[in-house]
Amino acid sequence: MELLPGDRENLAIQTRGGPEKHEVTGWVLISPLSKEDAGEYECHASNAKGEATASAKIHVVETLHEVALTK
Repeated sequence: MELLPGDRENLAIQTRGGPEKHEVTGWVLISPLSKEDAGEYECHASNAKGEATASAKIHVVETLHEVALTK
């Protein structure tokens, strides 16, 4: 496990206000993306009102033919 933000040159953590009053939206930008960036990423947030956690998985492919299509 690696805690972010860290010293990775291809990674930026950004936040901005909204979408609602007293809310903050945050995201991770990985550019350029490489196979080494594949894996599960988790976001943990907390304040006086409570805690929230969300996760996402990144699977890096070489071509669009490697993407599984679903209906």
